[in-house]
Amino acid sequence: MTEPHLLPNLLPRERQERIYQLLQTRRFASVKDLAEALGVSEMTIRRDLAALGSRGLVERVFGGAQLLEQSGREQGYTQRLYQHQAAKELIARRAKQLVFEGDTVALDASTTAVYLARELKGREITVVTNSLLVAEAVADGNTQLLVLGGLFRPVARSLVGPMTEASLQGLHVDKTFFSAKGVTLRAGFTDSQMAEVAVKRLLIQAAAQKIALVDGFKFGHTALHTVVPLSGVDLLISDSHPPEEVRAELEASGAAWEVAGG
Repeated sequence: MTEPHLLPNLLPRERQERIYQLLQTRRFASVKDLAEALGVSEMTIRRDLAALGSRGLVERVFGGAQLLEQSGREQGYTQRLYQHQAAKELIARRAKQLVFEGDTVALDASTTAVYLARELKGREITVVTNSLLVAEAVADGNTQLLVLGGLFRPVARSLVGPMTEASLQGLHVDKTFFSAKGVTLRAGFTDSQMAEVAVKRLLIQAAAQKIALVDGFKFGHTALHTVVPLSGVDLLISDSHPPEEVRAELEASGAAWEVAGG
């Protein structure tokens, strides 16, 4: 663990986000190391870990904690839905301004797409998705909904596989909004589940405009599979500034980036 950051004045939620960030950079962190890094007591860290555990973000192990996904289990949709909620809401509010009446938009099975779907509810548009959560969010009102068939993945409430991929052949949409678990210069936009990645790629290929929605916690992290390189998008929307090298690569490829609310 690096030298103490001494952040004793953070609010509990802010401190817990900091703990979550620290755990993303290593397999395991002890209670003692976390207490030293944040300049608070070990009792405070234990309370924070308990709160993070109740949200399904970390798993307590002897002497400390690790990220839930690092224990070999994929996080469920409920757990992921409430991670970085404020950031996702901010990104979704900006993204909805890019959708116009009559548009056909594709939304992937990310939780950020669910927040955007809630913003789009009732709009006179067509939504294409492989997410049952997205479908539920826009099902009422004037929105025309095309749900892609396929194999049901309960952990993500999504539909994937050959049937889903086949239904995307020859499909054309105005805009695709997608997210990823990691964003780096070398690997681009990455995700961990191959079946989801295959669908994301086809949704992106089908779009006239390709828009990535990623919260700032994703920068600097790499998941197993590349969805698309940085040059493969037209716009990146985040709640924070991308790293300098990511911004430079986007700009060099002709893509734009912006900070929601900035």
